[in-house]
Amino acid sequence: MQQALEARPELAQAAAATRAAKERVPQAEAWPEPMLEVGVQNDSFNKWNVGVMEMSWVSFMASQTFPFPGKTGLRAEVAQSEVKLSELVAERVRLSTIAEVRRGYLALQLVRERRALLEKLITLDTRLVEVARVRSESGAGTQAEVLRAQVELGRVSQRRFQLQAEETLQVQALNRLSQRPLDTAIQTSARPSTLPTLLSPEQALTLAREHSPELLAARAGISRAESSAALARRSYFPDLSVSAGVMVRGRLDPMWTINLGVPLPVFAGARQARELAEADALRDASTRGVEAVEQLLTLRAHQRADSLKALSLVWQSYGGGLLTQAEAAAESTVAQYAIGRASFADVLSANSVSITETEASLQVLGDAWRLAIAQDELSPEEVATARVALSSPSTSSPSTGM
Repeated sequence: MQQALEARPELAQAAAATRAAKERVPQAEAWPEPMLEVGVQNDSFNKWNVGVMEMSWVSFMASQTFPFPGKTGLRAEVAQSEVKLSELVAERVRLSTIAEVRRGYLALQLVRERRALLEKLITLDTRLVEVARVRSESGAGTQAEVLRAQVELGRVSQRRFQLQAEETLQVQALNRLSQRPLDTAIQTSARPSTLPTLLSPEQALTLAREHSPELLAARAGISRAESSAALARRSYFPDLSVSAGVMVRGRLDPMWTINLGVPLPVFAGARQARELAEADALRDASTRGVEAVEQLLTLRAHQRADSLKALSLVWQSYGGGLLTQAEAAAESTVAQYAIGRASFADVLSANSVSITETEASLQVLGDAWRLAIAQDELSPEEVATARVALSSPSTSSPSTGM
């Protein structure tokens, strides 16, 4: 996970975008550039009259526009809001990276568990082929049973290649996140053996309101819109332009000039008024966005809690001995078949039930931990701390890096 956070280019991209946004803040606070002008006025097209004619001179002018008080500060606030939004984008990428690594690691753990389960089934089917052959040679069985057992063994063996490919894909995905060679081996601990403990919907919502990048971004959008509206209202007040200069007339006495100017809001209805209307509309949109995000966070918090409740009930049935019973039934049926007290169809049925129930239990486990990973995207550090406080010895998560 740490390697992914240090190496993922998307994180570096988001950090660079944040730096760029910060550089726009002092730009927004800066005044307009002063203007320096040099000009010539000559009272003739035929000869140089500077120093001869009173209306001929070389002029040097300097001018500066002074923004109306408060405008630059509001522009800086708008730019600072963009910085906040950029930081929240970077935070979302960080949280998503952590969650993506955890999901990938969980998927790798589960696919390796499925491979181990498949190897057990291959061993059982290999034994079934031998039993069927012995029964056929002794006259207690038929050649069709041998062929059927061989077909079943071949079908199960084919799944090995699929699981190997799936494992390779998961390893490559994790290596890509940490910028390592795609074929670098990754060691995993045993899969989690218990379900995680989720926060209550109320606790999850409290954390979400404090840490959810989407909700914080929607709130930052309101602040940006309010600053934009204030700036739009302030734009009705004119900036002041001051210019001063001297006119050098050679042998004649120099002249000087000072000018003051303000823009006339002739097009205020098409510009400033529209800017204010735009800012008001953006503020309304951001407010609705906050409501929408809060509704979605509430929905997801309750959905996670209800989903985990259902998964827990299913998991309890597996923990109550269902898997052990299914595996024992498969072993017992093969033994019964060897002595002629069970049919070949009974063996295939028992094997199918065992593999199906075990894979279903892995699916339940994976779904439960994916719910926990989704909840942790709110704020991994604080959610983990709260979960430790909630967990008990019977429901605590295993030390598997999950």
